[in-house]
This record gives sequence, C-alpha cells and structure tokens, in this order.
Amino acid sequence: MLDRTLSLIRLALTAAGALLLVVTFTPVVPWTALRLSSYWTDSDGDVLIVLGGSTIAYPGFPSGRIIGDSTYWRVLVAADAWRTGHFRSLLLCGADMAQTAKPLLITYGVPEQAILVEPRSTSTHENALFAKPILAGLSGRFVLLTSDYHMFRAAHCFAHEGIRVATRPFPDVIKRSDSLVFRWQGFWMVSIEIEKIAYYRIRGWI
Repeated sequence: MLDRTLSLIRLALTAAGALLLVVTFTPVVPWTALRLSSYWTDSDGDVLIVLGGSTIAYPGFPSGRIIGDSTYWRVLVAADAWRTGHFRSLLLCGADMAQTAKPLLITYGVPEQAILVEPRSTSTHENALFAKPILAGLSGRFVLLTSDYHMFRAAHCFAHEGIRVATRPFPDVIKRSDSLVFRWQGFWMVSIEIEKIAYYRIRGWI
C-alpha cells in the first residue's frame, strides 16, 4: 500500500513538473489563445458588438461594482476601433456594463448617443440571445469584439442565434503570455475557456 502511494505521489510530482515546464517555457498558452481567436482581423463595419467580461464588487462605488481587467481591455480596444473605423453604433452586452463599461467608452470618445446596452446577460450564451432582438432593429455589417481566448465560443454563440458577425479579437491572453508573471494567469483562463466550450457543446449552444 505504501509503495503504491509513493508511486502515485511521484507520478503527480512528475506531471506537475512537466506542466510547469510546458506552461512556463513553451508557447503553448499563446498558441492556444491564437487558435481560439478564430479569424484574426481588424474588421470595420456599421455596428460594433462589445462583450463585457468580469466585474468586481466594490461597495465604495455608487453601483457597487467596478470594471474587471478583461472588460477594461475590451473597452480600450473598442474605443480605438471606434476612432479608427466607420461604426455608427456600439452595442455593449452584459449585466453591469451600463454602470462600469459605458462611462469609460464615453470618456474615451465614443458618443453616448451611439452606445446601446444589452443589460441582462450574464453569460456568453445570453450575450447572443439577448442581443438578437436589438440587432434585429439595426442594419449593416456587425462586428464582434472580445478577447482572443473568448472569440471562438462567442462567435459560435452568435452564429447559433442566426446572427452573422465579422470577428475582431484582440490579444488578451497572447499579451499576458509575454510575461512569465502573467503566463500562468493566461493558462488558467484558456483552461477554463476550453471547459466552457465543452459545456456549451453539450448544451447545444454552439
């Protein structure tokens, strides 16, 4: 019994060491994020769809929430896309986004009257589901903007709802992976995303 336990411990330590080496010293994390990013483009269009990410509870703010890091980067990239593109409208999807992300978009130069908000969704599936009736009242080319690792699932959710979008991912995990400090954070983000993709396939949402 003791020999078997020691063998299992050695096996676990060997696997952990191999994982440490692979994640730290190979490009597996940015490579996976790149594969998940779908088609890499700087698509221009008429309606920019921006998917919110995490928010953080913060009682000191009137809304009780502040913007999470992935959402913050999505807002920055969306503002740049707005300045350099020819979009007429920006649809911001996600609960709490009106309180956390919209003010930043306005600060960075997106006209308030051009911003539409879908305020109910709490998942990528709901992003597409609840955006559908709003987009039905808009015309032109729809461009979907989100993080690299998130684009595969997001684009497939919108396709499942019959919404045709051009993809505009940005290097979220890919940039994090430039730093050894943040590479493991990117690894966990990609790992969780792969689990979510599997779950969404089982549910028939993509």
